[in-house]
Amino acid sequence: MQNKVHSFFYDRMQLYNSYLTLRGKYEFNRSPYFLGLSDEERKYRYYELPETVSIWLCNESILKSKDIYKDVWSTYSEHDVESGSALPISRKNRYIIVDLPNFVKLRKGVKTREDFWLRLISRGPLQVPETVDPIFANALDRLRVSRMNPELLKALEANMFDHHEYEALEAEAFLKGAEQEREKNDALTTKRADYLRSQNVPDSVISTMLSLK
Repeated sequence: MQNKVHSFFYDRMQLYNSYLTLRGKYEFNRSPYFLGLSDEERKYRYYELPETVSIWLCNESILKSKDIYKDVWSTYSEHDVESGSALPISRKNRYIIVDLPNFVKLRKGVKTREDFWLRLISRGPLQVPETVDPIFANALDRLRVSRMNPELLKALEANMFDHHEYEALEAEAFLKGAEQEREKNDALTTKRADYLRSQNVPDSVISTMLSLK
């Protein structure tokens, strides 16, 4: 679940998928299946990677199109994209992006199992219909706050937010503010320099004047 989309969101996606890929490769090479292969087969499949798919449920709009709420990102050839015949170079590493604000706007009511889960995640248990489906009924029952141990609620609250994510957003806001202040000062310095030139003040004198604190 991604509550905020920050400047390095795409970097975070790749970093997380890289972690999953390395972990998957590590576990694959130690699996009974791989260890049961012949020496020749293991050498042949030395670089084989397991399929890695990460699902990103975004509480902020991220998809450029407002006509979809779900997309799959993968690795493509720039030439194929430009020629209009793009197909994934490999499907071993994919990202499923779910734009929850778009979902709420586009999907009215609950018509599919996916609708149920995404509405439950994005809108809460009061926004989904009663159901006799044992999986959904169990999920709803587990979400009833009144059944939860107070200590568990405190633990959930403490781990609800990604502190790195919010630190990144705070730092981004600070840096943008600092950059805007620099641009403002640069504009003022330019304006002062232009005025002094209009008064026939030499550039060497202007430079000295503007460098004074």
